Amino acid sequence: MKKITFCVLILTSFAFSAPISAKQLFNVQTIEVKKVNEGNFKDFYGKTAINEENIKELVLRYDVFIEELFVNKNYAMVKKGDPLLKVYSPEIYTGQLELLGAQKIKNQGMIDSIVQKIKLLGIDEKLINKVLTDKQASEKIIINSPYSGFVSQKMANAGAYVPKGMKLYEITDFSTLWVIANVYEKDLAFVKNAKNADVSFDITDKIYKAKIDFIYPKVDPETKSVKVRLIVENKDLELFVDAFSKIRFGTAKKEYLTLPKSAVLTKGNQTSVFVKGEFEGEFEPKIIEAKRLNNDTFEIISGLKEGDKVVNNALFMFDSDSQNNGKM
Repeated sequence: MKKITFCVLILTSFAFSAPISAKQLFNVQTIEVKKVNEGNFKDFYGKTAINEENIKELVLRYDVFIEELFVNKNYAMVKKGDPLLKVYSPEIYTGQLELLGAQKIKNQGMIDSIVQKIKLLGIDEKLINKVLTDKQASEKIIINSPYSGFVSQKMANAGAYVPKGMKLYEITDFSTLWVIANVYEKDLAFVKNAKNADVSFDITDKIYKAKIDFIYPKVDPETKSVKVRLIVENKDLELFVDAFSKIRFGTAKKEYLTLPKSAVLTKGNQTSVFVKGEFEGEFEPKIIEAKRLNNDTFEIISGLKEGDKVVNNALFMFDSDSQNNGKM
């Protein structure tokens, strides 16, 4: 294998009292191959999205006229049991009257049948008991929220007639969010084998632990990437939808040899480094087996051992040789 030799010019001029070494002249720096015991990691980018499993809709099983809205704006926060709106329903009012009639004639079978019918329409048992206790039907009833969360869509308006089956509110729980990461095809195997994922955001300094929930079975033909979905906890509601995120996938710890990317040259599937030659100031390229772990580090598979010294700025050496000889 051809050697690259940097000749030291010995100047006899009075301006110099000692020869200049090759390292001083060309600032050649070496670095040792190190053994580490740690996990590997790779960084990807994405953004948050609504966890679709946390989207709920309020739909009534009977026709109503809306008399009053207690929650009248999007992104209002509601808790389960909070009143949302007051309505009048001819069907529910008629059902109450029928229940009172059955109670008056003390027909328990009829009472049970009417109670069951009203329950199936979604009427709270508390209202049914109140009608039986007070012996009076309620013309207007209060619809309470069956869920906790934020009103992500408000379809109801005061004074409107709403037929059964029409959505009145969409309520979304933001206590967990999706993080959609864009992972290159070549990195998908690494991500699948990752033991953990740390997610960071510009919106907060907190680091969130996440787990892979789903890998979308589709490759983006333009970016050559696959969308990977993770779930992060957001109980403190510090995170927002569509927030930019950085996702670091990491593997379990293992012992291996490493060099920084600055010390390794790659050409196709071949990797090489510059090692010290036989004489002082002499360096020669050496082909090794290595694989890139992340943007900064290579794992040395073979060709070097712990403590071996190689040139740290390998690209400089390559450029110097190219200028001198026209090729590597």
